[in-house]
Amino acid sequence: MRPVVYPADFLNRETPPALEQFAHRFLAEGDSWFTIGTLNFFDASNLLFELEFEHTSTVVSCAYPGDTLQHMVDFWKDRHFRRLLSVANFALDWDAILLSAGGNDMIDAVQVPPVDKDGNAIPADRRILLTPGEAAQQATAGPAARYVSEAGWTRFANYLDANFRLIVQERDRGRNAGRPIFLHTYAVPTVRPAGVLPTSIGWLFPAFVAAGIPPADRQAVSDLMFARLRKLLMDLDSDSGAATSLPHVHVFDSAALASIVPAEQGAAGSSNDWSNEIHLTWEGYRKVGREFGPFIERKLLS
Repeated sequence: MRPVVYPADFLNRETPPALEQFAHRFLAEGDSWFTIGTLNFFDASNLLFELEFEHTSTVVSCAYPGDTLQHMVDFWKDRHFRRLLSVANFALDWDAILLSAGGNDMIDAVQVPPVDKDGNAIPADRRILLTPGEAAQQATAGPAARYVSEAGWTRFANYLDANFRLIVQERDRGRNAGRPIFLHTYAVPTVRPAGVLPTSIGWLFPAFVAAGIPPADRQAVSDLMFARLRKLLMDLDSDSGAATSLPHVHVFDSAALASIVPAEQGAAGSSNDWSNEIHLTWEGYRKVGREFGPFIERKLLS
């Protein structure tokens, strides 16, 4: 069964939701996979709505529609999330914290162009994509990797690691210390001109155009970046054995789901399991939710 999802501000109502009636109570925060990532009513959904659990569950979500490119640093500006997680006299007891994080941060980093609006060059360590001229200087890196700024990627990876550690520290300073945090990886998108207003031609597609990366190379570069992001997230899992693993953090590998059907190359609208370039349709999210929900329950019972 799917969870009952409440916006966080519902807890401030004169008659707040009776959370105690549910077997599982989750606090959620996140990027556009936890919010409405499309203006198409028929495709509108998010991963929280499509989670499947054996027991009754509720999710109190601090992620709001419109936060289509919400970043990890924005979580700390959300008074609901910090208060409900760890602030004395405000925090509630949660069975787990659900986070969707890292995907929008990477997409935002990818959109940093080689030259700013005033015509000034942006240093390679402050962006991820390299121009063909820059890529030619590191041709031995491989067909896709030559377009990736290693200095920029390292900066991005350090940013993600620092913010995930902040979240774990915040969890452990209050009544929810040691409660499990669940993350997910991201299904790999197809680079194509499909977005929502005001980014109607997508997010990755215009970034590749701005960097001058040839069309024949774009998908391979995107695949490489999402593979790297997947590894960064999987290494956070407390059972990963990686040096960057975090205590009581569990990562569901959405990117491994073969059931997610990629969008067609060049499709400008909804295609297969994708509503636009980076967001799934409700059917796509349901495929993830059917597996993610049982993953969460197994970890809670283990």
